[in-house]
Amino acid sequence: MAIHPTAIISPQAEIDSSVEIGPYCVIDGDVRIGANCKLYHQVYVTGWTEIGEGCVLHPGVIVGHEPQDTKYKGERSFCRIGQQTILREFVTIHRASGEDLETVVGDRCFLLGGSHVGHNSKVGDDVTLVNNVLLAGHVTVQDRVTMGGAAMAHQFSRIGELAMVSGFAPVHMDIIPFALTDLRGKIAGVNRVGLKRSNLSEDEISEIRESFRTLFRSGMGFGEASVAVVEKVKTPAGKRLADFLGAESKRGIAGSSRS
Repeated sequence: MAIHPTAIISPQAEIDSSVEIGPYCVIDGDVRIGANCKLYHQVYVTGWTEIGEGCVLHPGVIVGHEPQDTKYKGERSFCRIGQQTILREFVTIHRASGEDLETVVGDRCFLLGGSHVGHNSKVGDDVTLVNNVLLAGHVTVQDRVTMGGAAMAHQFSRIGELAMVSGFAPVHMDIIPFALTDLRGKIAGVNRVGLKRSNLSEDEISEIRESFRTLFRSGMGFGEASVAVVEKVKTPAGKRLADFLGAESKRGIAGSSRS
């Protein structure tokens, strides 16, 4: 293990022997860090935090610190980071608020400089948060989402699989899977580039496009259109869209920018 002599490591921490820890890092508390991770200088990891194998934490990153929630009273809660995730400069990820609850960031995520993941949020695999993206508490971001620079997600909002959120967009309602938003957080259409780059089948892509036409172009109310989509879809991707539409929503679902 390569640990710089200025680093401070808690005796409670469990750190794989292959981990590199740079100058002035602080590993405080019941922390677990997996194999082949690298921490650049002045990284702070604290609380009941687990970091998977192959992660890279750049200068100024803070992981597992107390949530920004007035209800938090020091109870044990968790922060879990998956494997091969990159956290660029000054990323902050806070542990959960509530006994034994957790904040989660998945595998192979790329969080660019200044982005923030609030308490009790769940971020899936292969997610990209561009510089200064802000996720409030209790936000759900599904797999393969990209959020443009300085986009902001309201508490309890959901962002569906393979969605592309525009830079500076305020996400104050749920964004359905496979969607592209405009600058106001409204649905501008299908994420065509994301679908093209995905491993979805032609049948899945066709069904997603048809589902978007039903939801936003058919003239039906959104509730009626959602029922029509749920009843019609057959492919795996279509069924995941249907599951999203049928799940509980605390914020409601964003409408079309063309409505």
